Formats: sequence, structure tokens, C-alpha cells
Amino acid sequence: MNRVYPFLVNNFVLPVYDVVRGTSRFKLRHTLEKTQWLPSEELKLLQNRNLRAILKHAYETVPYYRRKFKESGLLPTDIESVDDLVKLPVLNKEDIRKNFGDLISRRFPANKLISSESGGSGNSIKFYSTKDKLSWEIAAEYRAYSWAGYRLGNRCFMFWGSPIDLTKSGGIFRRFSKALERVVLADTYVISEEVLSRFANLLIEFHPEIIRGYATSVFMMAKYLIERDIDDVRPRAVITSAETLFDSMREVIEEAFGCSVFDYYGSREVGALAAECEGHSGYHITAENVVIEFVKDEEHVTAGEKGVIFVTNLRNFGMPFIRYNIGDIGRPSDEVCSCGRGLPLMSSIEGRVSEFMSMYDKNRQRIILVGPVYPVIVTAAMHLPLKSFQAIQESLDRLVIVVVKDKGYSQKHTDFLLGHMHKYLGDNIKIDIEFVESIPPLPSGKRSSFISKINQFE
Repeated sequence: MNRVYPFLVNNFVLPVYDVVRGTSRFKLRHTLEKTQWLPSEELKLLQNRNLRAILKHAYETVPYYRRKFKESGLLPTDIESVDDLVKLPVLNKEDIRKNFGDLISRRFPANKLISSESGGSGNSIKFYSTKDKLSWEIAAEYRAYSWAGYRLGNRCFMFWGSPIDLTKSGGIFRRFSKALERVVLADTYVISEEVLSRFANLLIEFHPEIIRGYATSVFMMAKYLIERDIDDVRPRAVITSAETLFDSMREVIEEAFGCSVFDYYGSREVGALAAECEGHSGYHITAENVVIEFVKDEEHVTAGEKGVIFVTNLRNFGMPFIRYNIGDIGRPSDEVCSCGRGLPLMSSIEGRVSEFMSMYDKNRQRIILVGPVYPVIVTAAMHLPLKSFQAIQESLDRLVIVVVKDKGYSQKHTDFLLGHMHKYLGDNIKIDIEFVESIPPLPSGKRSSFISKINQFE
């Protein structure tokens, strides 16, 4: 049954799903399973060909990019390869907000596009996608998961804590999909001894073949299991994502579950960006779908050097993102992976810091872990006239939210923000709102939505 069920899901159910939903995940997954084995030079040619196609389309149908090309004195033919992208300006989230309508291709009516929003890191944006783009993304995501031995239909225990996602988990179709895929979704927004105890019992009962989830959530679960000598949860692999996976965290997770950890790097805006394979030589970049640049001082860095990550989505013809500053930092690699795949590598992803915070429980007797914090503020901020914000944890019982007001902000918005935060965090923490003219970035250049002045894991 363990082999038959995933076979049926992947080879019969998924093709029917694609027909009903008008997507192409099944077909594109098989395409990507083949292209991953192309020699690196052939993949470069494929990537550059896809890059030239999206640039030509953007110039001809997207007002924002036509304007930017003209301002730069360029034509699409001036960008022949990834190396030439430095000639073009960077796309930031503020650019997207200010030019939202002009970033949509004139070849796609609004009713043919799918509206989405980014997770944010305190700086959420809305954007549109085509069904084709989403199909490529999901196909690439599950190709990456297959490197860890995961196929749809395997029993999967998923630790997730984003309110943006969890509030969507109750729809009839999503519930049916999760049941069909045999996914148990564990809400890790609040982590306490009681929550971890309940999850431990569920893990033992469910016998997951795969564990997926937030790196910090999985780490906390692993630490709990080790401390209580629970060693009968033995999945095939653990797939972490959404946060920086530190080496010390990887060691604890592998000890607790007795298997390898496969880290995955993706984003809501672009989908699957890079992931570890069984060779663990770094992160294979999804070169068929995206271009990842690592830039410092407006130049591409060399292998092993730290750079700001700019992403170009090669599949979203409805609303192209070209040289999009995703807000992360990483290092490219010139190594060749032992697995034999021709996909290029990045050696590390840096700057994705956990958005969790610690606080007392309602009886002030124990400390619980709550988070990630930024999606909670994002869900409130989307309804408020704010330019930007940042949450700073001063102590276990005090949180300061620094706000840059936009036009129309008033006391009622402050009351709404405070009420929203207390709804999620409870009344045992003091929340202050401070207003400033601007919020400076961190020394790394990244703008963090959450800064804690205490050690979350002590």
C-alpha cells in the first residue's frame, strides 16, 4: 500500500486534477525531471533562452518595463544572457506598489490572472500570476521534494505556523486535497509544552514517511523528542523551509528523527528557488524557472562571496518580476554536485532569520514560543494606512511595534492594531506603539520585521 497509493495519486489522480483545474503540474513535472539531468552548459542555454523570451514579452506588453528599458537606453536584444542583467534596474517592493497596474501585461485580462500576496517579512505585496506560472512552480517544488524521497501520497506531517496559510486551510477543496495527499497539518503558531506533547503523540500515531515544515518548528519538536527519549518517530526524510536552517539545528533534527534533513528555499512570489538534493553539496537552483543573481556594489559576486539576491521569474508572463529584490542574502557556488544534475548551485542562504518570539504563558509560570510574529502584523497592516513597521521584543513581557504612518492614519488604526496583536498574543504581554519617520535597515542591508533582544531558545 505504501507504494501503490503514491503511484495512483501521481499517475492517475494528479492528471485528472490538472484537467479539472486547468493546470499542467503533471506534464511539467515530467519535463523538469528530464531537464535536471542536462549538462550545465545546456541548462545555461535553456535559461538564457527563457530569459530573452520574458524580457521581450515585458518590453512589448508591460508598460513599466518598456519605460525602464527606454530610461536605461536599452532594448531587449541588449540582454543576451544572465551576465547582462546588471544593465537593468532592480525591482523593489515599493516599485511594485507604486506601479502595480503598469506591471501587469496588457496581453492578460485581469479575470485570467490569479491574485496572491507575499508572506512579507513585514513588507507584504500583492501580485498576479498565470495558471501556467503556478503549474511550473508546483512542479519544481515537488521535484525538489522528490530529492528527499517524497512523492505525493506519502504520509506527511507538516509543521506550519503562518496565519496567512492556516486561515486558508479550512476550505472544502483544500481539506480534500490534504486528505488525498495524506498530509497532517500541525499549527505551530504557538509552541508550548502542551502543544509539543500533543504533536509527539500524533507523530507516533501517524508514522509519517516525510516531515516538512518551518525550520524552527521542526527543530523545537526534535529537541522535545530528544529530551524525553522518544525515538520511535522515524520518517524517511525531513524537509525544512521558510527560515534559516543553522548547522546546529540540522544536527538536532537528524539525531531526533534518524534521517537526513533536506533544506528548501522558496518564496510566494517566485515559488521553488533552490533546494538540497541527496548529495548535500549546496542548493540546486531551479534554473529552468528562475534566474538568481548574487549582487554586491551593483556587480555579480564571485563563488563563495556573499551577495544580495535578485530573482527573475522566467514563467510569469502575466506580471513579470525582473531583478526582483527578494530581501535575502546568499552565496553562489561553482562546485559540481556528485548527484550528476546539471542545475547550478548556491552554497548558502543567509538572512532568513526566525520570526519567533518568547513570552510567559497566561499564568506567568512558564515560557512559551510564539510565532512567526510578522504574518500576524501583516494581516493587520494590510487593512491599515502604514508605510512600514517593525516589531521589537524588549523583554519577555514587552513588545514594541514601530510604525511609519501613511496618509489617513488615526487613533482608530492604533486601537485596531493593538486589539489584533492581543488577539493572537494574549493580554499577558505589554504592547506599545511608537511612531517614527523611517525604519533603517539592518547592517546586512535587510529590513527585518522582527528583532528580539532576548535568546529565544534558553
